[in-house]
Amino acid sequence: MATNPPNAPRFVLVDDTATFRGLLKDALQRRFQPAELLDFGDGRAALAACLAAPPDLLIADLYLRDMDGRDLVRELRQRGIATRVVMLTAHPEARLPAELVSLGVAGFVDKNSPLEQIDRAVQCVLDGGMFFSATVPPPVPSSLASEPPLPRLGAEALSGREQEVVRLVARGLVSKEVAEQLGLSTRTVEKHRARILAKLGLHDVPTLVRWCLRNGLG
Repeated sequence: MATNPPNAPRFVLVDDTATFRGLLKDALQRRFQPAELLDFGDGRAALAACLAAPPDLLIADLYLRDMDGRDLVRELRQRGIATRVVMLTAHPEARLPAELVSLGVAGFVDKNSPLEQIDRAVQCVLDGGMFFSATVPPPVPSSLASEPPLPRLGAEALSGREQEVVRLVARGLVSKEVAEQLGLSTRTVEKHRARILAKLGLHDVPTLVRWCLRNGLG
């Protein structure tokens, strides 16, 4: 009998298109072997499940029949639930990423993309990162205007290889995926990431993404 890996995550999936939800549920179960994966066709039922036992990750369609996905996230945040969220939509708009980030959403995926991209988004968000489909520009929330200024160093402060690494990190790829694309080992990529953050005086990937956008490396 198959067993879940140690510390397996708990997922809640909500999408009102039954066929798509079934395909995604199967893909998530194969890829992540979650300790629990509850799926729902309406937002209210998903909200109740998240309130009763907050999952590690909520994967939600933006436009549900009974409620807007943004309202679902707002209600969770108002109750103090910090579950990480990946939002899905078949109709991406340029303004949406910034709005979603302001609500605490960590991933935004175009449903027209292959299911593998949703897999990448889920892994990235579980690892503490942010992921946004290439079909929409990365977010730069207005709330960031009040944050400390970014370092004045430009892209020239990084070597050519470091720029290659940071471009892929800014697009939401995790270290293993960056390594595969560049023909490097995962450990080498992680060393590059640490060196880049140290060079720029930064402490987290979201701030690094802001720096990349500012310097044309997004």
